[in-house]
Amino acid sequence: MKKSILLLNVLIISLFFFSCETEEVIINEANNVENENSISKKKITFDLIDLLGNTEFNTNVINTLSNNHTPGIKLSELLEKNTFISDKKAYSSLKNIVDQADERLKSKELPDQIEIPELWLQKPNSKSINYDNLLISYAPEGDEESWTNIEAYTLDKQKVYLDIKEIPNVPVLVIETKGYETLKAEVDYMNKQLQSAGLQNNRFSPNKMDLSPSSKSNNGLETTKLDKIKLNNDEEPWISGAAEIYAITSGIKNANNEAEVKIIPMYYLDYDGTTYYPNQIMLFWDDYKYQAANIQLFEKDDNYNYKQLVTIIVDGIFQIVGTVYGQPWVNVLGQVAGAILQAMPDEWYTNNDDYVDSLYTIQKNKTYTNHVGARGNATVSLSPLFISSN
Repeated sequence: MKKSILLLNVLIISLFFFSCETEEVIINEANNVENENSISKKKITFDLIDLLGNTEFNTNVINTLSNNHTPGIKLSELLEKNTFISDKKAYSSLKNIVDQADERLKSKELPDQIEIPELWLQKPNSKSINYDNLLISYAPEGDEESWTNIEAYTLDKQKVYLDIKEIPNVPVLVIETKGYETLKAEVDYMNKQLQSAGLQNNRFSPNKMDLSPSSKSNNGLETTKLDKIKLNNDEEPWISGAAEIYAITSGIKNANNEAEVKIIPMYYLDYDGTTYYPNQIMLFWDDYKYQAANIQLFEKDDNYNYKQLVTIIVDGIFQIVGTVYGQPWVNVLGQVAGAILQAMPDEWYTNNDDYVDSLYTIQKNKTYTNHVGARGNATVSLSPLFISSN
């Protein structure tokens, strides 16, 4: 009898370890598939180096990036402006990469991950810049806490290593595949998923982008706009470039205490420690039954794709749906914002990049001047704005 029990225990333990091992293999295989489908920034690096050997192309790229006022420029746009070297093998290689990325976005099915190759230029902290010393680089893989150095290449394809925190004393052309342009596409998909889940109206649909109020009784649109914002310095690695910040706004849309949630990109909010004056509409009061809403700020985390993020948000909110019916709406408003935060990955709270701050219970028709968020990381000024209908 004891032998039977012993054998049974051994079998159970063996099955447990086999299950864990199998699960680990499945996870690793899934990660490998995603990595295999990812765009190779190293390949882009070497193709670019081949093309930068052409003086005219080199000058055009440097001038375009130097005069650019957005966080990055699509690689496809740079190629389209320099078709005079389209006969080069490296040009065809890069064109194939950007075309494949574009095709994934045109698919009727939502892509598992979105990657859009773009470039930006890191200039040294000096008045005179020698572009003969230009380096090509990209952010390392994995969590930035594990980074020890940054790999870069000279124009003759020699590998060098750069410090993570110190800005190099030479110009660096940085390759990005999950930056500014990717965020724009992801936000669009995320809002569509929220609409499908019943957590968002159709205000952001193409035929509603005139921002006309949904209520026919109104003669205009009542909103709250963001006049000014500043984030504290989080000492991000320079290779990460401009921040990809977005807001999640939430409010109560009906007497059943159902939530209305929107993702609003903040493309201009590039760097911490800088004050911005966006004049950006954040809250559309026609969307809510009550005169208060939340604004929560996050930075895009490349370790989580947009599908995972929306699932996290939807699951977090729906977990409280059955528990809030009949409660005072103002209590539910706080619980919706809390559900969003609680559903986010734990590691987001150890890194200022991922969870930035929360502005709770922002009221309609109220002006906020130098209002500090709950986390103390964001300082904002907000004001009511009435937009008359035509």
